[in-house]
Amino acid sequence: MWDILPGINFASRELLHFDLHPAHCLYLAQKYDLSNWIEGAIRRLIASPLERYTNESTDTLPFPLYQIIATAKESITLDRMRLANHPPFPPNFDGQPYCSHHETCKRVWTEKWFYTMGRRIHNPASPLPLLKVPDALEALDHPGMNQECKSSILTWMRQSCAGVQREEIVIRGVIATVHDMFM
Repeated sequence: MWDILPGINFASRELLHFDLHPAHCLYLAQKYDLSNWIEGAIRRLIASPLERYTNESTDTLPFPLYQIIATAKESITLDRMRLANHPPFPPNFDGQPYCSHHETCKRVWTEKWFYTMGRRIHNPASPLPLLKVPDALEALDHPGMNQECKSSILTWMRQSCAGVQREEIVIRGVIATVHDMFM
């Protein structure tokens, strides 16, 4: 009936140049069917501590959406604690790869994990996203650890370690739920 869609598309592109609060982005996404705004806004809200939400954000967010985000944040926090406090090892690490210094490799890996990765995952100002943990570990020097052992663990982490994948799974679930709520 009315040819308003080009105007909405133009306005949504131009509004992206401003630093809109993610809660306001979600409000606009729902009101104007801007599904491509949902993912970025959700990711920013989940990354931001609840105590930093402003009156504007709490007024703009419907309570069910606030509950979904708060529940996701709580779930992610628990997943981060589990992973950071327990160095991940593949289930068959004792038998693969062949290494004559396997105990040394385990010790070096565990020390590097607790002294470096645990702190980066728990960093309150800028926590390391769990999906980036394998890349961060690969960039670290593990003196005394066999390179094949390190590669074996990193390959397992990227392919099979549920702890590394969990944060992204939760975030994607929230994004899908919000899409279903709004669209």
